[in-house]
Amino acid sequence: MAKIKPTLFEQLKSEEAIENPQEPTGVRYSAFVRWCIIIITLVSCSALFPSRSGISDSPSLTGTSMIGLNWPEETLKANFTFPIYKSQPVYSAEVKQAREFAPPVFTLNPVTQRIAARNADAIIQAILSLPDNPNANPNANPSLPLSESNARKCYQFDPVFRRKALLRIDRELLKLLNSVYQTGFINIANDKFPSTDIIIKQSSIVEQILPAEKFLDSSSMLKLSESMLRNSLPTNEADIALEIAMKSFIPNLLYSSQATEEARKLAELSVPKTIGIVRSGEIIIAKGEQITENTVLKIQSYGNSRLLHGEKDISWVILLGNLGHTAAIYSILLLFLFYIRRAMFNDNLQLAGLSSMMLFVALQAWATMHWNVSFAIEYAVIIPTLSMLFAILFDSRTAFYATVAMALMLAGIRGNDYSTAVAMMLAGMFAAYTVRDLQNRTQIFKSIFSVFLGFALPIAALGAQRTLELPMLASQLTVALINSAISPLITYGLLFLVERTFNIMTDLRLQEYDNLDHPLLIELSEKAPGTYQHTLTIARLSESAARAIGANALLAKVGAYYHDIGKIAKSEYFVENQINIDNKHDRLQPRKSASVIRDHVEEGIELALEYKLPKRIVDFIPMHHGTMLIKHFYAKALEDAETTSVEVNEEDYRYPGPKPSTRETAIVMLADAAEALTRARNDDDREDFEQTMDSIIRDRLLDGQFDSCDLTMKDIQLIKDAFVKNLVGIHHHRIQYKPLPSDDLLENE
Repeated sequence: MAKIKPTLFEQLKSEEAIENPQEPTGVRYSAFVRWCIIIITLVSCSALFPSRSGISDSPSLTGTSMIGLNWPEETLKANFTFPIYKSQPVYSAEVKQAREFAPPVFTLNPVTQRIAARNADAIIQAILSLPDNPNANPNANPSLPLSESNARKCYQFDPVFRRKALLRIDRELLKLLNSVYQTGFINIANDKFPSTDIIIKQSSIVEQILPAEKFLDSSSMLKLSESMLRNSLPTNEADIALEIAMKSFIPNLLYSSQATEEARKLAELSVPKTIGIVRSGEIIIAKGEQITENTVLKIQSYGNSRLLHGEKDISWVILLGNLGHTAAIYSILLLFLFYIRRAMFNDNLQLAGLSSMMLFVALQAWATMHWNVSFAIEYAVIIPTLSMLFAILFDSRTAFYATVAMALMLAGIRGNDYSTAVAMMLAGMFAAYTVRDLQNRTQIFKSIFSVFLGFALPIAALGAQRTLELPMLASQLTVALINSAISPLITYGLLFLVERTFNIMTDLRLQEYDNLDHPLLIELSEKAPGTYQHTLTIARLSESAARAIGANALLAKVGAYYHDIGKIAKSEYFVENQINIDNKHDRLQPRKSASVIRDHVEEGIELALEYKLPKRIVDFIPMHHGTMLIKHFYAKALEDAETTSVEVNEEDYRYPGPKPSTRETAIVMLADAAEALTRARNDDDREDFEQTMDSIIRDRLLDGQFDSCDLTMKDIQLIKDAFVKNLVGIHHHRIQYKPLPSDDLLENE
């Protein structure tokens, strides 16, 4: 069968496949998965938006953030008469206070006084029956319910005096008894209840509310007894009488927990839920009018009353509006990723990470609307933490757009909460910019002051504009301070988890590889010493050039350390390692030599994966050569082809690529060529170095090696200047020192 000639479309697809041999595929880069992530995020976030018009009626401090602003909508007029409900926190506080200050209930026991008199009389009769023995042991009579000291005093009385003393004691105890029970004796201390009144329940239908201070408790009863008895009796008799009173007198007013709980429930029910009414046709708030606490309550009450008048709780129009609102905010991040960070947009793992954090903020915003707390919980949302995390994992520009989107999402879900959004946006930006050039983990904690400053400025400014009360302002600043303090801690923990779980290379983790004692570099120094020295020079050149153009100097330096590790396998085939040995390429065909040279890229990638080097470092191995032509062996092949007539395929003499995709990999490509070429040509002055660099840059520009990275001509000029400056220092001339005369010449002299 004759071979079918490919169509033009097939030819173009084939050329595209050759040009992009490593186009990412799989679930991580699937367009279907990407759309699923976007749709799930949109629907989930829009579901958290308020489903009713106006300010939401959540049980938290919802709507207070609007106080002091001007009403942005059209004039709102009541279509029907409705009550103005108190805010849930205020109503709950009033109910709690009513419950706490509800008077405790005591029941009256009418026979208590007779029981107390009988108890006292029994003790007196026991004392009267004591034998006449002053030296008797007080403990010998267990029926005498007195302390040892008072019992001894009773024994010491002679029978006549004892009887007279007991008559006096009995008379005074009767007076005390009448006084105590006429006043009322309660069985719980007065300070146990916050209420100043108590309820005396005499029967199922008769109750009295009286001041608690009028009644005696155990403490005040003791004071009254001491006062009355010591003023009317001698000391010894008063001591005995006081002990009899304390043992005999029992409370006649008993605390009832059941009746008290009933009283508390009645107190709760007595708290009104409303503070007034709005009549049909009355203007609730006019357009442009300043929002006050009272108008917020009116709007919330109007929303609640709509349900009672048969209006639907959820409107499809509102749901579609919420979806559009969410899409508008989410598109800020998506459009930035699509046009500026396409690689991140196409990577479903990174897109899912950013989208999940957006959803996480939406959940926090929703939670602040439904948690019944007394402080400004909206300032506890951890947007600054996420801003720092994005700046460290990605870059400050991505963190900026993500912060704006998250802050607006927070504001939308909280009912257009402008003030909180501004504070979160500024704090998040400060957080992101303070970790932009992060060099060590302790530097994260320096962000605390910057984040709090980002919170404090808009909170104070908007608070002054809206004349917020100091307690509310203090609450907002306190929560913002706590958020600022814990944000670095959360960032540190999340960063460690993300780095290890997804093998992500941040600048902080990159420092772990800025170490010449790494096993791969030690092996390189032992098996390919020439390449190792070449590597150190490349690292120095790359670091200085990266600093010159504002690129990541640490990444360029570390990438340079590992860019040639593939030469470990066949180090003797590379000229820098051919010390005191013949050049093995002299015995190989040009195509085979080019294959050996090119293989060090694949072998380097295999070694890097074996040692689990992060992708940011692995990228330097193929990209530092890009798809450059291996000129020496290609020229040699062309020369041999003149005599052998063998067709030479240029692709056999090109590196596999890909081309440099970052400024750092492009710098290492230039540094690698510059170091090798200047050493081969033995350049020794600045003009030679500049000409060599011009030649290297021109070749790579014409070959399109920088098409995939964002190097500018200004960057290239700065890189060239940095290379020339360093190469001049490396290849500087040394003085030829004059040798000392030999010992023989010194002796002849």
